[in-house]
Amino acid sequence: AIVAADDFQVTYGGVVVDGQEMTKAETARAPHVAAPSAGGEEVYTVIMSDPDAPSPQSPTCKAWVHWILINAKGKHLTGGSALVPYNGPTPPQGTHRYIVTLYKQHTDMGRVQAPAERCGFNPEKFAESTGLEKVSQAMFRVAA
Repeated sequence: AIVAADDFQVTYGGVVVDGQEMTKAETARAPHVAAPSAGGEEVYTVIMSDPDAPSPQSPTCKAWVHWILINAKGKHLTGGSALVPYNGPTPPQGTHRYIVTLYKQHTDMGRVQAPAERCGFNPEKFAESTGLEKVSQAMFRVAA
């Protein structure tokens, strides 16, 4: 079940993501992510992807993976490592949606292989193949 937005916070420079349009500059660095209702020992994965790459009219890369943070713990999602390093939004054309999803881990993700390509990444298939449980998600937009 998807929980309320207040159970997952994605913040860029103090601005909480809530569907709004943001700039490339505002989103150039990885956001601060938090799961306020998480238990201290619960472990999570965060995935950020762009379903509109390279353009909303022709999303042939659906989806482009921008970030996969694994083994992040507790309310502040600390101690995790980047399976796929953060790559800030740089849409080549149009206004793109960026989906940031919080998944609960049921096993250590340390042996999971990073996707071979950022283009053509399927977050749902990745989650299914690694036993991740979708908890919540946030979305924002960035224009070219």
